[in-house]
Amino acid sequence: MHKTKKIGLVFDMDGVIVDNHIFHYKSWQVLAKNYNLNLNEEDYRNHMNGRTIGEVVRFLQKDASAEEVKKIGIEKEAFYRNLYQPFLTPTKGLWGFLSNAQEHKIPMCIGTSAPEENVSFTINGLGIGHYFKTILDDRSVTKGKPHPDIYKKCAQSIGLPNEQCIVFEDALAGIEAGKAAGSKVIALATSHERKAINADLVINDFSEIDVQMLYDLF
Repeated sequence: MHKTKKIGLVFDMDGVIVDNHIFHYKSWQVLAKNYNLNLNEEDYRNHMNGRTIGEVVRFLQKDASAEEVKKIGIEKEAFYRNLYQPFLTPTKGLWGFLSNAQEHKIPMCIGTSAPEENVSFTINGLGIGHYFKTILDDRSVTKGKPHPDIYKKCAQSIGLPNEQCIVFEDALAGIEAGKAAGSKVIALATSHERKAINADLVINDFSEIDVQMLYDLF
C-alpha cells in the first residue's frame, strides 16, 4: 500500500452515510401539498438534492420570503426526522469501512448542507460521531452545492489540501462540488442511475470498497 501520500475522506451525509433519499422526497411531497408547491421527482433529483433548504424552498416557490423559507424548512425537516426515525440505518458496509479507515489513521469529515438537527439525529442515532474529526453542517455553507465551498472548508478542517481528499457523494450537484474543489470523488449510486454519474469511482455501497482502493485513486 503506497501510504506515502496522506489522504483524507470527506462524506456527504444524506444519500451517503444513510440511504434516505425517499424519506426526504416523501416529506417534500407532504409539504408541497400543504403549501401548494410544484414538485416532481425529477426536479427533486436534479435540482433539490444536495442544496440548502433555502435554495430548495426558493426553487419551489420563487418569491418565498425569508420567514416563509425558515418556516417551511423547519417544518419539513421535523417531518422528515419523524418519518425516517424507525428506518434509520447506515448504508451497507459503512461501519466496517469507517473503522478500517480509522485503523489506517485516515482523517475523516462530514460535509453536508443538512441542518444541525438532522446531523445530530443521524450521527448520534447511528452512533458514528467518533469516527469523524470534524462535522460541518448548513451553518458552514454560504453557497450550496455545486459550489465547492463546503468541500474546501472540509479539507481545511482536517488539515489537508483538497487534492489529497476523497469526497463521497450521491447528488449530481455534490459530485460537481467535490470535483470543483479539486478532490477525487467516489459516487454512491443511491440517488441516480450509474450511467448519469460522472465520478472517479461509482459504487452501490461501502461493502464494495476498501482502503487500498482509496490509495489507488491517486
